[in-house]
Order: sequence, then structure tokens, then C-alpha cells
Amino acid sequence: MPGTIQKPDANPGLAALLAVFFDLGHILVNGQQRKWVVTTLLVHAGFILCCVPGIVLRVLSVIDAYQTAERLQKGETVGENEYTQPLLFKVVAMVDDTATCARP
Repeated sequence: MPGTIQKPDANPGLAALLAVFFDLGHILVNGQQRKWVVTTLLVHAGFILCCVPGIVLRVLSVIDAYQTAERLQKGETVGENEYTQPLLFKVVAMVDDTATCARP
């Protein structure tokens, strides 16, 4: 199934740690390239516009990387551009119409 990822060896702690540094947890641990590009650009735009939005987006991104790795570790299949954090999804959905959310 194109656009989906299965990685039962995903490490949530490593994903969260690497997400602190340029959201690398999304791409290196979870394998979500498009999600990595979009969240990295939004976080940096948030830092440029005002520090607070950048910090909030970074924290949400770290939590999302961790939760996605947990789902992958349990054997779930996730979309390449699927978000676990609803608030992060709402922000991303404003600029990327291909984003999906795992939670209502």
C-alpha cells in the first residue's frame, strides 16, 4: 500500500529525542519524509515570526514523533503524512491538504 509505513522496530524514545533536533525523529526513526519536511518548515517559520509558536510547534512535533513511533512499534500501519497530535495536524492542514490525523 503506497504512502503507508510499517516499522515495528521504531523506538519512541529515540524518535522523540531526534525530533528535538530538526524533527529528525520523523524521518530517521519513523520514515515519514513528507511529515518531516512540513513540520520542519512550520517550526522554523514559527521561530522566525515569533519564538512562542516555534516552541509550541516543536513540542507538539516531539510528542507526535514519540506517539507515531509507539504506534509503529505496536505493528500499526501509519500514513506517510499522518499526524497523531490533533493540534499539530490542524496547523499543518492549513498549508498541506494531504495531511491526515489518526485521532478525531
